[in-house]
Amino acid sequence: MKKIALMMIALMLMTVSIAIGAEELVTGTITDVVQAVDKNGSNYTRLIVTFDRKIGETDYSVGLPVMGFGEQAELAAKLSVGDTLKAICSKRTYQDRESFTILQILE
Repeated sequence: MKKIALMMIALMLMTVSIAIGAEELVTGTITDVVQAVDKNGSNYTRLIVTFDRKIGETDYSVGLPVMGFGEQAELAAKLSVGDTLKAICSKRTYQDRESFTILQILE
């Protein structure tokens, strides 16, 4: 009986970790582009991208950070304010704020 319970718990944990680490297509207008160097000396690019949201009947926009590291930092640095970003990103939440990491910029 204990083995079945442990297997069920392991299966639930795997399901939760897969849901948390899901990738998604991000499309939005770039409002800021910042290139910087992290504490390890690696270049990165932070884009602030405007996303359209809706709560009930209220439509609004929110600017969220979309980070590019390594090769994606170089590609993101070529983008300008006003461009539309279309990328596959991993999403994370830190202190109730969303942010994204670019996995692949799409043309």
